[in-house]
Amino acid sequence: MKAIKLLATSALLIGAAGMVAPGMAAEAAKSCGGYHAGKDWHKGEKHADRLASALDLTDAQKATLKSQREADKAARAALHEQLKDARTALNNASAAGANDAELSSLAETLGRLQAQQALNGAKSHQAFLAVLTAEQKQTLSELKSKRMERKEFRKEARDSKTS
Repeated sequence: MKAIKLLATSALLIGAAGMVAPGMAAEAAKSCGGYHAGKDWHKGEKHADRLASALDLTDAQKATLKSQREADKAARAALHEQLKDARTALNNASAAGANDAELSSLAETLGRLQAQQALNGAKSHQAFLAVLTAEQKQTLSELKSKRMERKEFRKEARDSKTS
C-alpha cells in the first residue's frame, strides 16, 4: 500500500514539474535573447547535424538515419500524446480525490507508457549503431566519454558551491 501511495505521489510530483517546466523554459528563452526558442530547438536537427559532422557520416548513412527517424516519427508522436493524456488523467484524478485503486491503475498505465518510450529509444539507438562503422562507433564512444567528463566536472563544481 505504501508503495502504491509513493508511486502515485511520485507520478503527481513529476506531472507537476512537467507543468512548471514549460513556463520556466519560456522565461529562459526570454532572458537569453531567444537563443533557446529557435523553431528547431526540440526537433533534434541541430544535434543530428553536429553528430553527423563529428562522426563524418557518409551521405548514404545520413539518408538511412533520416529515413529511420522519419519512419519512427508518427509512432513517437502517438506515444507522446498517450503519455500526455495519461499524465493529465492521473493529475485530474488526484485533484478530484480519486481512491487509491484508481490512482494506482492510472500510475501503472503511465509507467507502462514510459517503459514503452524507453524501449523505443533503446531500439532506435540500436538501429543508429547498426548504421555506423567500427571507427565511427569508437569516435562515438570517445565523444560520450568526453561528455561524461564534462558532466562530472559540472556536477563537482555545483556540489562545491552548495557545500
